[in-house]
Amino acid sequence: MDGLPDAEDEGRITRLWSARDRSRLLLLVAVTVWASAAQVAAGTPAWPTAAAIALGVLLALLGLTVRSAAEPRVWWPRFAVLAVIPLLLAFVAGPWWAATAAWASTAAGWGPPRRAQPYVVGLGLSAGLLAFAGGGDAGLALVLGGFVALAGFFAVQARHASELMTELRETKQELARLAVVEERNRIARDLHDLVGHSLSVVAVKTELARRLLPIDTDRADGELKDIDAIVRRALSEVRQAVTGYRQPTLAAELSSAVQAARAAGIRCEVTSPASWDLPVAVEGLLAWTVREGITNVLRHSGAANCWITVTGDAGDATGIAVEVADDGAVRDHDSDGRPGNGLAGLSERARALGGSLTAGRRDGGGFRLRVEVTG
Repeated sequence: MDGLPDAEDEGRITRLWSARDRSRLLLLVAVTVWASAAQVAAGTPAWPTAAAIALGVLLALLGLTVRSAAEPRVWWPRFAVLAVIPLLLAFVAGPWWAATAAWASTAAGWGPPRRAQPYVVGLGLSAGLLAFAGGGDAGLALVLGGFVALAGFFAVQARHASELMTELRETKQELARLAVVEERNRIARDLHDLVGHSLSVVAVKTELARRLLPIDTDRADGELKDIDAIVRRALSEVRQAVTGYRQPTLAAELSSAVQAARAAGIRCEVTSPASWDLPVAVEGLLAWTVREGITNVLRHSGAANCWITVTGDAGDATGIAVEVADDGAVRDHDSDGRPGNGLAGLSERARALGGSLTAGRRDGGGFRLRVEVTG
């Protein structure tokens, strides 16, 4: 999706951060090994040396698992052990053990976000001071304290990266869900417009054919043939709509509107440019407006006359409008009392193209529907 990494980019970023995590853990293991070697080289008695190395191994094992300890009740005890043992070893066994406090600062980086940086800074200062107090010179104490703090800050950065990737995944999933919802709404609008219009025409022609059958079988047969053609066209358009291929044309809708109105005994007058060259989306919006407008005239108005007017520059997609008006009854809702789904869907289409919809009482009586593309 636009503005978000695709699956390949996301996988590459994840692999990069995983490699960095592994390299940092290997460095911490190497520091623990170095501290153990320094302990052996110091020539201290065997038992204290073995105890110090055993504690160093325990630190490494705990440090390798602390990232997975997300729950506070599990994280806190491990962090306490990782923080206390290195500082105690640095003061008692030798200054080199201060470097292993990096396990604790790394754990702090993956711990409670609000306390991460203060913990990291505190561990770095404590490691440096205890290394100095344990017999190390100022330079060694500074290096060890800085190493401990840097390990923690790198862990904070890694945690932020992990949270960002998680947020991006959730955002992509939400955008995908919204895209599915929007597509469902689009299909629902299309089906409403297609089926509603076609059924209205079929109802009018069926009633006309029923009345003509006893007195003029030829005209009744013609109306029945028209019904058959309308049903077949509606079936084809529904199939196209659900696959996303259909886009109505303004000329076809104007012609269909005139025929539908004539069949209902309504005089329909069309005023429009001789030709037009509009983007597909804009022409589709105007065509949907004509279809929705004439459907409402047939269903609700009881009108004797209707007028369809296309105004504006037929070559300018941002200055053209279509209006469907009649001299029938004013209506604001469907028969069940709710706002019309057709007008709501049409309004959404118009807003998506920077346009607007107005519907309501017409000067002189009747109803007027107008959609204008201005943006």
